[in-house]
Amino acid sequence: MKPFFKILFFVSIICCCVKTNAQQLPLYTNYLLNGYAYNPALAGVKPYLQANISYRSQWVGFEGAPTTAVLSLCGPVKKIKNAGIGALLMSDNSGLLNATSGYLSFAYQVKLTKKMKLGVGLSAGIKQFRVQLYDVRAYDAGDELLTGNILTANVFDANAGIYMYNDNFFMGISSLQMFNNKITWKNPIGSVTPHYYLVAGYNIHLKKNNNDFVIQPSILIKYNSPTPVQPEYNLKLIVKEMFWAGFSYRTNDAVAALFGVTLIKKLNIAYSYDFSISTIRKYNQGSHEIMLNYNFIKKKRTDADEEEFKIIDNSMHQSIKNKKPKPVETKEGETKPEVKDEIKKDESKNIEKESTIEPKKTEETKPDKN
Repeated sequence: MKPFFKILFFVSIICCCVKTNAQQLPLYTNYLLNGYAYNPALAGVKPYLQANISYRSQWVGFEGAPTTAVLSLCGPVKKIKNAGIGALLMSDNSGLLNATSGYLSFAYQVKLTKKMKLGVGLSAGIKQFRVQLYDVRAYDAGDELLTGNILTANVFDANAGIYMYNDNFFMGISSLQMFNNKITWKNPIGSVTPHYYLVAGYNIHLKKNNNDFVIQPSILIKYNSPTPVQPEYNLKLIVKEMFWAGFSYRTNDAVAALFGVTLIKKLNIAYSYDFSISTIRKYNQGSHEIMLNYNFIKKKRTDADEEEFKIIDNSMHQSIKNKKPKPVETKEGETKPEVKDEIKKDESKNIEKESTIEPKKTEETKPDKN
């Protein structure tokens, strides 16, 4: 637990006077449930396939407020040991601007010590920006840039990250939009700015070697130039690996409440509500986020299942081996084979008799002499 609190203490000192920053990429309050969206190195960390879908409506009641939908899929590669792959689709709308992204990723996991592992991941894809010009209220009606219905620009994008983890501790560093590629419209030229993230957390078991009650403190640090660093603190209580509740504080921006439930150890449902604490709080009714996460976990055979399988298998073999024709009782109480077998024997005897009988010679008829 010491590494986590060292990081937390250090970050708290350097971020004590942070202001809210504006970012090109969307926010996720439930960032731990879909860490792959922040860091491609998480592909293949779990030994099973993971599917995630989320939707966030930010600053409800504010005209043109951001809405974000994300669909992702990641998991290990069976034919390549310690490798993982993933795919992510995202649609982010804010005002007149819509950004749609698609990425494919590859990651590789390395064992550092007996308990600690390190994942390294890369992802690449295309990001498309679209501006809905038909909703623009132009001051200069003759501006050539504003002619048409939709203004579109495509840009190549790439992300990279590392992720160190064991059963209780995790820490990841990633860079999204790391190439700072230019966005070319008709005349103006913009660019996608690199975003940097650090995520760290630790699972504190209230009872040793017991998952009934686990406290999980974590931190997310975001930075994109020229805006300042923005940390987000998160504290969550997990009960019997089935329910969790917690709160989050995003500096100078919002406080949030988090709730979640795990069904059949595979399906996670999470919800969060953000309450704005910045100057924009007067113009919105908060932010809502819902997230569904499904883990394709295969059921492992237990010793009891193996034993039951052996018993069933042996009984089937024994029943086939001992299967004999049922005897038929006669009037005198004696037993004889089934009628079918007796008929077959009689037929075979008749065939043998017929083969032993010589064919009769036919007498030749002589013509009468008249």
